[in-house]
Amino acid sequence: MQRSKLTKAILLLSLFGGNAVVAEGQPDFYGQFNLGLLDAKNAAGERLWQVENQASRLGVKGEQELDNALKLIYQYEVGVNPADNAKPILSQRNAFIGVKGAYGQIIMGNFDTPLKLAQAKVDLFNDTALDMTAFLAGEVRHNQSVQYSTPKLFEALTAHVDWMPKEKKAQKEGLSASLEYQSSLLTLALAVDNQVAGDGGVVTGKADPLNSVRAVLTVKPLSSLQLGLLAQNSQGIDQDKSEETNWLASAQWTIDKLALKAQFGQGLADKTKTGAKTDAGISQAVLGVDYILGKNTTTYVYSGITRYEDGAGGTVAGKSREESTTGFGLKYKF
Repeated sequence: MQRSKLTKAILLLSLFGGNAVVAEGQPDFYGQFNLGLLDAKNAAGERLWQVENQASRLGVKGEQELDNALKLIYQYEVGVNPADNAKPILSQRNAFIGVKGAYGQIIMGNFDTPLKLAQAKVDLFNDTALDMTAFLAGEVRHNQSVQYSTPKLFEALTAHVDWMPKEKKAQKEGLSASLEYQSSLLTLALAVDNQVAGDGGVVTGKADPLNSVRAVLTVKPLSSLQLGLLAQNSQGIDQDKSEETNWLASAQWTIDKLALKAQFGQGLADKTKTGAKTDAGISQAVLGVDYILGKNTTTYVYSGITRYEDGAGGTVAGKSREESTTGFGLKYKF
């Protein structure tokens, strides 16, 4: 059944993309296949070599001219899993419809919050087993969102405001916003979440609403060198008394088709969901190399160590453990 659904989805997207030649607005059919071979522990705690899906996806997007100098914009993207029959083959990713014009754009649907998008490419191992979501809350794709984005102001500034209406009367309405400055030398971003249900974190699952603040800086002192820094604080609200502080630093040096990457990140929990003080923490250090094999095709290798302390990752107070992960991968974009 799942295979049948996947086949139908691909056919529909292919037809949509194929019709772009004659259809007004020229929809763009796109995708990414990204698989990795990992030496890591599985859910049962057994260390094995495993083939892992790394955010493979299919999608269609485009725009259509409207009256009054407006444009219809749309995107529908699904995650696909070519590596594991036991997992859902299709999953919801960013999907929206909206309009844009001289004064910005408004979209509604299911998509990443402005805080999640405020990354400025600091996380060099995004979509891999060592993605920063392992120790940082707030990486949310909300299923009920209405977002306004300004046009680029002064050729450098962009602002986003995302309103998330509540689905039940007992719930709270969420708000996420960001302001980004971008130039050839640096990218600066500041983002806030108010009453947005997060995911990830050090101690708790963060299923309850959080208030978060994130600051991001990326600098390119040389065309071949990129340095990045991200800092964040997240706090539970109402009955959730948790509080966590996170940071991530990274560096990438590009030599022709080769990219050498390094990053270190840490998440520290000050209080648990009950309000109890804790020293729980997760630290992560990763090294990696990317190599461009050809147009739209990249192969990569990375290796990292994750340390769990004082209650994080199943440890108990006063104890710690370390896990190593090594991965090889191949990514193709179209």
